[in-house]
Parts: sequence; structure tokens; C-alpha cells
Amino acid sequence: IRFKEKDVRKMGRTAAGIRAMRLKKADMVAGLDIINTDKKAQGTKLLVVMANGFGKQTPLKEYKVQHRGGSGIKTAKTTEKTGKVIDSIIVDDELEEVIAFSSKGQVIRSKISDIRITGRATQGVKIMNLEKGDSLIGIVCL
Repeated sequence: IRFKEKDVRKMGRTAAGIRAMRLKKADMVAGLDIINTDKKAQGTKLLVVMANGFGKQTPLKEYKVQHRGGSGIKTAKTTEKTGKVIDSIIVDDELEEVIAFSSKGQVIRSKISDIRITGRATQGVKIMNLEKGDSLIGIVCL
């Protein structure tokens, strides 16, 4: 979703704010970042990870710009196999490694370049093997 300064007027502390995005009943926001046109032009990618240890990178140029009140853009094909989208981070050439964390304390560190670049509506690849009952809870990129 793209905002311009004129789209968001100044409000007091107790104001309700504006509607940034329309969510369906079961939808949730898993990540948020600011994307400018320079990032799209430079081949920057969106790294997305899912609860069952799947991850993928998608070029930002595959995402169209939306304005206030948009309904969002599908970023991953989620199934029982992949689990829900847990986290997303904008990655560029400066970031080299990703550290993934599970709910049972498992931590894995790997190169971002090892995660396959795929389209928006795909499942991705396994980036972390998890024990039964464990799930991915977040990532950090370095």
C-alpha cells in the first residue's frame, strides 16, 4: 500500500487514524516495510517465511502499488504443508545471512542466496527442518 503525505492528515493523540488496508475476516498482517521506487529498480526482493519452515524470495517488481484501503496482494501459496506466513523482510545485496528461530528454541543460520527466488503465488522451499509440533516464529537478516 502506498501513502503520500496528503493521504494522511495530522491528527491528535486520541484519533482513530485512517484505514490503511482492508482485511478479510481470517487475514492478518505478518510484516510491514517501506518500499520506494529505487528499491524496486535495484532488484530488491521480499524474503517470506512460513510456519512449517518454508521460505522464498520474490522480486519487488512483482508487486503492484496499492493505495489506501487496498485489499493487499497474495505473496505466498499457503497450505497445511507450508503453514501461515510468519514474517517478511526486504532484502538487498547488503544482507547476506538469515537466522531463523523456532518456538522450541531451534535456531538455524544460512545464506540468503541459498533461498530460491520464486514468484509471488508459490510455496517456496524448505529452509528449516522442524520437529513435530514445532513451528517457525521469526527471522533476522544480517
